[in-house]
Amino acid sequence: TLIQLLKEKRQAVISHAVTKGLNPDAPMKDSGVEWLGEVPEHWVVTKFSHCAQIRNGLVDPKAPDFKNLVLYAPNHIEKGTGKIVYKETAEEQGADSSKYLCYKGEVIYSKIRPALAKVAICEEETALCSADMYPINAVNGLDNRFLYFFMLSDNFTKAAILDSDRVAMPKINRESLSDYRLPVPPVIEQMAICNFIANQNTKLEELESKAEQAIQ
Repeated sequence: TLIQLLKEKRQAVISHAVTKGLNPDAPMKDSGVEWLGEVPEHWVVTKFSHCAQIRNGLVDPKAPDFKNLVLYAPNHIEKGTGKIVYKETAEEQGADSSKYLCYKGEVIYSKIRPALAKVAICEEETALCSADMYPINAVNGLDNRFLYFFMLSDNFTKAAILDSDRVAMPKINRESLSDYRLPVPPVIEQMAICNFIANQNTKLEELESKAEQAIQ
């Protein structure tokens, strides 16, 4: 029960920080987005496509230039936490269908079954990701780490679930994602929010680890 509560606490910390900021006294405004609610008055609310680019263009994972690259797939990422559980190269996975390229620091998001909230940050200089995932690079004043935490938030996941439920196989398509509206704080504030979340996550993970050791 404690471990479950710690997981919920982590999710609450992320969701609150990326939608309300760190200053409890900041004046708020209506974001104009039902699932987002109120955001700090000085934040800009803008379309996903204006501040994040989803890469196009697939490559052959069997080609000599790509077969030894790490290949990210949804099963490599823990649901809801952004943790990469393990890594394999394209060759080790026996990959044969086309994949996307992704680069260090970019956000990788699984478009399949968005309720699982499988989001990660690419750790290699160059890697591949499954065609079931989107490699995304933040632009125009949005930081990749802030985008990563925002896509892990409950608010974003609930919106993605509503969208994905409209089709037979739960997934969020590129056009829907591009139309989402995101809150974008000033860059310095984005950095502070990301550092705050990272510090809180570390503390909560330590408590989780202690609880698991106690069970054993």
